[in-house]
Parts: sequence; C-alpha cells; structure tokens
Amino acid sequence: MFKKILYPIDLSHAEFAGQFASEIERIAATFDAEIEVMTVMPGFGMAIVASYFPPEAEKKARQEVERQLDAFCSRYFQRPVRQRVEQGTHWKRIIKVAKGDAVDLVVMPHCDKRWTETVLVGSCAEKVVERAPCSVLLLRPRDQGSCPAD
Repeated sequence: MFKKILYPIDLSHAEFAGQFASEIERIAATFDAEIEVMTVMPGFGMAIVASYFPPEAEKKARQEVERQLDAFCSRYFQRPVRQRVEQGTHWKRIIKVAKGDAVDLVVMPHCDKRWTETVLVGSCAEKVVERAPCSVLLLRPRDQGSCPAD
C-alpha cells in the first residue's frame, strides 16, 4: 500500500523529530517501503533575500544543512534512508516533493499550536494535510511537554 514514505523534519527541532524515527521505520518495514527524510531551508531565491548575502552563502548554507540532515539520519534511523534538502516555503516544498516523487504517505511530527498561531497563520502540518496528493499521518508525542518550545 505505501511504497514511498516522506518524513519532512525541521532540523531546528531535530530531537523532537527524532523521537518518531522508530515508528516510521516500523511502518516502512510493514509495507516494505522506502523512507525519504526531507528538510527545507529558507529560500535564497528571492532577489531581495539574495542581495544581502555573498554568492557563495547559499552553497555553504546548503552544505551545512546537508551535513546536519546526514547527522540526524545517522543518529535516529537504523535502516538506510534517502535524504533531501529543499529550499523555500516548508509546506509548499513538501507538497511539491510529494506530488513529484509519487509519495504514498507523508508522515509529520506535530504538536498542538497555540490558538493565535493557528488562527493567524495555520500550521505547516495543517496546510500539508489539506493539500497533499496522498495520505498524511501526523505523529504526536504522548507527552505534549516534549514538544519544542516556540
């Protein structure tokens, strides 16, 4: 049923995301599925953003994010996983990858947000759930106290 599982994470909350790795591996093993762990770095593509940084800044930033993602995957996953670094708006990149790679399941770590955040901007997970071309599974910690601080 699920052959491609996409696990988008926020590296600034790597420990939080890491607590779900064994669950994702269990799901993947059940369906003999491939896991792709993805993170999204801020976009340098906008002219106004790019103008504040030297030309090599984007390349250096990408290399550092790739290094951090590799360290995350090595620490939390027992089986080999594909790794992907995207650039831009988090939820938009997740949707684009899910569509473009024919992902069967997006698995996202999620904490309840404060009411004002949800009403004013919504959450990345909420936007992915609404727009994904496939099933989306939100994983929440048993203890909401283990959610990352905003």
